[in-house]
Amino acid sequence: MAELLPAALVQGFGVSAAHLMGVSALNAFVLRQALHRHHPLVAGTAGALSDALFILLGATGIGALLTGLPALAPLAAWGGAAFLFWHGGKAFRAARHPRVIDARARPQDAGPARQVAATALGLTLLNPHPYLDSVVLFGAVAAPFPAGGRTLFALGAITASCAWYALLALGGARLAPLFRSPGAWRVLDVLVGALMWTFALSLVWRALHGGVGEHHG
Repeated sequence: MAELLPAALVQGFGVSAAHLMGVSALNAFVLRQALHRHHPLVAGTAGALSDALFILLGATGIGALLTGLPALAPLAAWGGAAFLFWHGGKAFRAARHPRVIDARARPQDAGPARQVAATALGLTLLNPHPYLDSVVLFGAVAAPFPAGGRTLFALGAITASCAWYALLALGGARLAPLFRSPGAWRVLDVLVGALMWTFALSLVWRALHGGVGEHHG
């Protein structure tokens, strides 16, 4: 279904961007390295590479597996919608009591670049949360797309990740006051919740209107 391919790219970018925009250990680490001008690009690159791994495992791994089992395709669509509704709900709840990222403290790792990279990779690869959350989320949301669509979904998601960590690494010093503002995080959380629920509704719409399970490539 060629008309789904542009949607896959946009949806991959949007889901990834919404998933990344939050208070996390890795975001705080990259922002702190940027604020102190201590290998921020190394930290950001390590974060983007970790994200790319999880995205590919989900979108082209689990997503392809689910699509290869036609009976599971509708279940994957509904599961992806459920994940998105859940993530959106988390964002809306966070907006009521926003947390902040304060990067004024000393960098967590003031060693050479390889130590900064190792710390950033450790915050993701040694954390079970991305395996249980990100991989399943990207896999379930990408599953309803055909093979080419899943590839574009992954490309859009990886592009959003690269853009996000580049923003933190290159603009962290200027953005730091914004990340310390509860009001800014409240607006961001509401935006993230709205994006997640919009994509969830799009999955529900496709599931109800026969856009799932009609392709097996």
